[in-house]
Amino acid sequence: MTTEITPNKRFANSKWAERKRDFLIVSSFGLWATVLGLTPVLALNFLVGS
Repeated sequence: MTTEITPNKRFANSKWAERKRDFLIVSSFGLWATVLGLTPVLALNFLVGS
């Protein structure tokens, strides 16, 4: 009994797809770190009124 695996375009399995996924994960962490780090600074600056 043999089973043939057909490629699925929805779930790409390649080095390029893995690099793209890794880049998106790292950039999303960077974006959230920036947003969470800047929010208190901007809020304090707004409350002080400078």
